[in-house]
Amino acid sequence: MTDDTSTGGRNPEIERATSHPDAYSDRAYTWLSRNGLYVWAGISVVVIALAALAVPLLAFGSLAAIGGEGSILAGGAAIVLLCTALLLGLAVVLLSYAYLEVDRRGIPFVGDRSTRTLAYDSIRTMETVAAGTFTGGLVTMLGLAVSVGNVPTILSVTVLAAAIGLPVTVLVHAAGRFVLFVVDAS
Repeated sequence: MTDDTSTGGRNPEIERATSHPDAYSDRAYTWLSRNGLYVWAGISVVVIALAALAVPLLAFGSLAAIGGEGSILAGGAAIVLLCTALLLGLAVVLLSYAYLEVDRRGIPFVGDRSTRTLAYDSIRTMETVAAGTFTGGLVTMLGLAVSVGNVPTILSVTVLAAAIGLPVTVLVHAAGRFVLFVVDAS
């Protein structure tokens, strides 16, 4: 067994081990790279299905609440709270993965400039922006609601747009991965 340091060369395994000493983050990055998209797409489908159920419940429940029946509105609000919790979990995982990915691969759009790399970097950037906007906007909304008692409409619209855009971009990413799988298989 020869030692690369004695010949003056660099050992890439030693550099990798010393540049990322946290084995947990290496395992998390590897797992998320291989399986994360499937989990994210599943959560996105569940969130979209629940949101599609919540919208009519909220609309009908608000009309029923005028007449004194608030249980339908409460059910719709509970579904919206569940959607928000799922989206927040998805956003936190996507932001964590983006951090790990930048730590391992570097910043996006500086790779080999191939079409696949450009498409991947673009969709990951859109996912990260949507996740960051949703998470940051939600925290800001809660802070303003507690401290001032009022949330600006533009902030509410921005968080709602990010909440809609987050699962959509994840599903576009999953569809792109599926198309690449089909193209590579043929």
